[in-house]
Amino acid sequence: MSTRTRIIIALALVVARSAFAQGTPTSAPLYERTLKPGAAGANHVVVDSALLVRGAPFNVNGGAATGGLGDLRLHDAAAGRDVPYIFVWPTSEPPTWRGGRIIPVSPGKDTSGFEVDLGGVAVVDRVEIPTLPERFLKRVRLEGSGDRVRWTMLVAEGTLFNLPNEADAPPLRQTQLGFTPGAYRYLRLIWDDHVGPRLATPSAARARLAPRDAGVADSLYMLLSFDKRPGAARTSRYHLRLPATRLPIVAVELAVSNAQVLRSAHVTEPQLGAERVAPVQLGTAILRRTSLAEAIASNLRIPISSPTGAELDLVIDDHDNPPLDVHGIRMIFAPLPYIFFESASGAELRATYGTERRGPIVPPRYDLEALRDTVKGIAAASATWGVARETRVVAAVAPPSALYSAPGAPLDASGFAFARRIPSGSGLTAVRLDAAVLAHSRLDDVRILDARGRQVPYLLEILEEPTELALPALEPIAARATVDSRVVPDAATRTWYRLKLPHAGLPDASLRLSTSARVFSRDIGVIMHELRRDAASDAGFDRATSAAWTHDDPDTPAPALELSLGARLQTDSLFVLVNDGDNQKIALADPTLLLPSYRLRFFREPGSSLRLLYGHAELAAPRYDMALIAPRLLDASAEEVVAESERTSAVTFGRIPRLVFWGMLGVVVVVLLLLIARLVRNSPTVAEDQG
Repeated sequence: MSTRTRIIIALALVVARSAFAQGTPTSAPLYERTLKPGAAGANHVVVDSALLVRGAPFNVNGGAATGGLGDLRLHDAAAGRDVPYIFVWPTSEPPTWRGGRIIPVSPGKDTSGFEVDLGGVAVVDRVEIPTLPERFLKRVRLEGSGDRVRWTMLVAEGTLFNLPNEADAPPLRQTQLGFTPGAYRYLRLIWDDHVGPRLATPSAARARLAPRDAGVADSLYMLLSFDKRPGAARTSRYHLRLPATRLPIVAVELAVSNAQVLRSAHVTEPQLGAERVAPVQLGTAILRRTSLAEAIASNLRIPISSPTGAELDLVIDDHDNPPLDVHGIRMIFAPLPYIFFESASGAELRATYGTERRGPIVPPRYDLEALRDTVKGIAAASATWGVARETRVVAAVAPPSALYSAPGAPLDASGFAFARRIPSGSGLTAVRLDAAVLAHSRLDDVRILDARGRQVPYLLEILEEPTELALPALEPIAARATVDSRVVPDAATRTWYRLKLPHAGLPDASLRLSTSARVFSRDIGVIMHELRRDAASDAGFDRATSAAWTHDDPDTPAPALELSLGARLQTDSLFVLVNDGDNQKIALADPTLLLPSYRLRFFREPGSSLRLLYGHAELAAPRYDMALIAPRLLDASAEEVVAESERTSAVTFGRIPRLVFWGMLGVVVVVLLLLIARLVRNSPTVAEDQG
């Protein structure tokens, strides 16, 4: 009896025993789909994106996925039983390569090339030319043959390149061409010589012997939905939305239309730390892309640590360039297993997966595990998945009832300077802190109170994207006008503008200026409203910041200039000074104020009346138990609402400085004492005593 026959018999016995030993899902499955075997007997099928998004998540350690999909079950309805299966992971053994003899090929008008003789027919899936010259970029065509008479097209349009690193640019090197595994002895590479000189015939080439699971365990990727968000100066920011949490992602890759790219980029994810939710960097890389005619060499992939949530932010440093033309972003998954199973008749199966249960899910254990060491030696047919559908309506994940039934401790609202109503509603909610809150609070003193004065727990999120606030147009100051009762100096060569801010006390603000001018060089200064000392020039003014603004390309718009205004502005009025020298004045567009972005994430009870309060001089930062379930809250979508316009609280003495308050109180006491003394002097008893 042959070894192959023994394996098939053993497989049949194991399957028969496993029919009554299948695992049981921990709860009713949420999704199902059909699975069509390729034939009766042994089959394999890939783990696709539909399983990853809806099934029990994998873990990623060192770039490799582990565990996962413990809720998957395969059902044979005709036989009335479950079908055992096992996950087969990609081989960790190093690849085996076979060298070949180089055979020159007669060049054509715009082509040249060579053949590789492997010395015998072998199942191969990749060819490598390790001795490519430096500064090389060419298009190539690859063909394969077993007898050197009939040729099969393996790669119609490929690209090979070897570009060394220059300055801060990482090297770009692609010396391999992959193709569908097949039995070939000869491989023929034909260069496209329309652009660039012809290449010398390489001294060596080799082909990779295809592993048994080649074509089954290929890298899986998935396109992401994204939208552009506000960014800091000379940066572009994109918000990425993942279809699920805890996906085994190892990289994010861009698709752009730009011919030449050399920019740094990084990916962040909001995570809880030190009682606040802040962006944490998952990975960074230098993006590089170059093209020559139709040949393109690029590496636009950013390796990242596996995210835990469903939202990412991509930030690209544009330097002095316009933003990239990004037309696609995809996530790259870690190497995943394929599913091996045995079909008795080749009839269609039903797969179920997905559960509302949180925490670890115990996968099934089948006797089929006994064949794990020999599975890769079994010739298996390729099965195909059908379309997934929901088996029942997925109930929304309800928040912990304690967050509704047990609000935080009560708090006296009279100590707050400001109170703003939050729109009514229910469920997970988010409120952005606008310029008024940032100017009139320390963040630690922000609270949400219900109608009974009880605190509503919240998570404070620090968003990496800035809040953009449009400001009114800059107001030019006439040559003989005054600033703080002083005549504006050197008005003939410099232009002064008055700038009104929405509030005093804004923290970490930046001013963005833009112009339609194309060729210019100006020194820009921002002057505080107060005058420090008597001087004959603007040195007497408190200068907040200054910078040089230059642009020398008449064919492109000038990039905006961003000026940091310091930790906290104590005024709501600024002056912008433009040193024009002997040049004409440049036109400035309406400015923009950039502020840090914060958001509160909390729950609203149906019909509740909530208020956003702030402006309390003595209140420390809150500590809520809600932080313990922060990962669950970050995974869930929240309805973002806007608090009503700012108004002073019913009791507003919290805004009055303590010295002023006690001074006013002292004046009132003195007046009362004087009135009492006057009444005492004028009373009849006092008059009789004096007589």
